[in-house]
Amino acid sequence: MKTNEAMTTLLLKTKPSGGSNNDEYTHFVEWDGCILISSFARDLPSSFDKTTYSDRTDCETSINHLHLENLSIALGIIDVWEKTLRRNFSGREFNIVVSCELDGTEAVARFYRLRPDEVAWMNEENDLENYEHEAILLLKVH
Repeated sequence: MKTNEAMTTLLLKTKPSGGSNNDEYTHFVEWDGCILISSFARDLPSSFDKTTYSDRTDCETSINHLHLENLSIALGIIDVWEKTLRRNFSGREFNIVVSCELDGTEAVARFYRLRPDEVAWMNEENDLENYEHEAILLLKVH
């Protein structure tokens, strides 16, 4: 896991809330090479095309994101995401990203699959300290 200084500080005083209360956001479906949150993967066309999303990474980061009240809720959900992705999609690599306000409110959690032929939405080479106005967490799942 990689974090910026703001997230490191928040993590010292924030405990994950139980992810089981958010069951509708922790089941995934595979659709034409994309891993998507099932409840958000409705009304999709029969196959992926580049008219809506530039690539599959763009599709996943757009569909697989949750706006949450605070960091504690986000941490609970990403814990379930990590376990589910490892169990159900072993051999594939994912990034889970959480961002939130510097006080731990208004968190956004998202995940996407890492693909060698597509640019990662956020990667380890990003200097997370450049995000001065938000706390950032990047979790790699292998």
